[in-house]
Amino acid sequence: MAIISIATTKGGSGKTTAALCLADHWRRAGHRVQCLDTDPNRNLSVWLGSIGNPIPCEAMGEDEVVDAAIAAEQAADVVVIDVAGVLGKALVYAIGVSSAVVIPTRPGRLDILEAGRTQQHVETAIRQLRRRQPDAAIAHAALLMQTGRRATVTGHARSELAGLGIPTLTADLAHRTAYQQASFQGLPLDDAAVARDVAAVVCELERLMEWR
Repeated sequence: MAIISIATTKGGSGKTTAALCLADHWRRAGHRVQCLDTDPNRNLSVWLGSIGNPIPCEAMGEDEVVDAAIAAEQAADVVVIDVAGVLGKALVYAIGVSSAVVIPTRPGRLDILEAGRTQQHVETAIRQLRRRQPDAAIAHAALLMQTGRRATVTGHARSELAGLGIPTLTADLAHRTAYQQASFQGLPLDDAAVARDVAAVVCELERLMEWR
C-alpha cells in the first residue's frame, strides 16, 4: 500500500493531470485506488465526476487530510492526493503522511524554483519523522510536465533541477493534445501515447518507492 502526494507550491504545473494519470494507470493495472482532492478548485473531483467517477475521489478541507489519507490507506492499495498549488497546511500534512511525493514541474524557471521549495518541505518532514524513526524516508522526485522532448529548454530544465539537488524522474509527460481532449470527455490514458508515457513514469516511481 502507498500514499502518493502530487504536490508543488506552484499553481498551473499539471498536478491534477499527473494525479489523474497515475491513479488511472494503477486502476487499469487492477489495484484498488482512492483519490483525495485537497485543492479548493476541486479540479480532480470535477474531472472524475464528468466521466462517472471511475476512481473514487473524496474532496476535503486541509485539516481533514491526515485522517482521510489514513482511512483511505486501509481500503485501497494506492491513495493519490492532489494537493493545492500553494504553500498551505494541506501540502505540509499530505507530505508528512506520504510514502512518496511527486513534484510536477514544467520546464520553466519559476516551476523549478518552486520545486526546490517543495523539496525543502519534504526534507523537513523527513527530519521530523526521523526523531522517532531514524531510518524514516519519503521517496520524492520532480516529474517534468508538458515537455517537448527535442526542445533545448527540456534539457536545460533537467540541468537546473540537478543543480538544485532535486531528484528528477527520467520519464516525463510530454505535451500532447490528448490531455486537452480528455478534459472535456474521457481519460488521458485512453490515448495510447499518453498511456506509454504514464507507464514509464509509474515504472520509475515504483522503483523509487521500492514497491514490491
